[in-house]
Amino acid sequence: MELGKNKKLTYLLICAVVAVWGIILYRVLFNNSDDDYQIKAQPVAKKNEPYDQYESKRDTFRLALNYKDPFTGIAEAPAKPVETGAKPTNFVPAPFRPPINWEVIKYRGYVINPQTKKVVSIVEINGKERMLAEGEFLEGVKLLKNKKDSILVYWQGKQKHIKQ
Repeated sequence: MELGKNKKLTYLLICAVVAVWGIILYRVLFNNSDDDYQIKAQPVAKKNEPYDQYESKRDTFRLALNYKDPFTGIAEAPAKPVETGAKPTNFVPAPFRPPINWEVIKYRGYVINPQTKKVVSIVEINGKERMLAEGEFLEGVKLLKNKKDSILVYWQGKQKHIKQ
């Protein structure tokens, strides 16, 4: 009968699985050799460089473009070396803008108009409190979007969500 042969094969496979797991557990639990896991680091002497002299060095490199094109198999002529680090001649620094103080804008809450069902926000800007609908201005601040937990405002070229 074939049934006896399948039992023998099953027992053989069970023994093999137990043996493999036994070897794995033995190596994990009883192998106390820390030599395999040690990191051998050597101290590196670090040269402290002043910050103001960092930009005086030019970073130059060359791209090695002497490999064959993978599609045509033809090697291309080497390109001219590319240098970086030089400032462009048409560089104009952007004017300095102080950071925007968003703390002068405070969202105090909202009111729903029962007739029109529109949300009107209560906003305080520089101590002046007023009810604003979407698209209205107060002290140069435009209310873009009314939400129940926050408002989206536009001021000095920037947008920000102000939470209650």
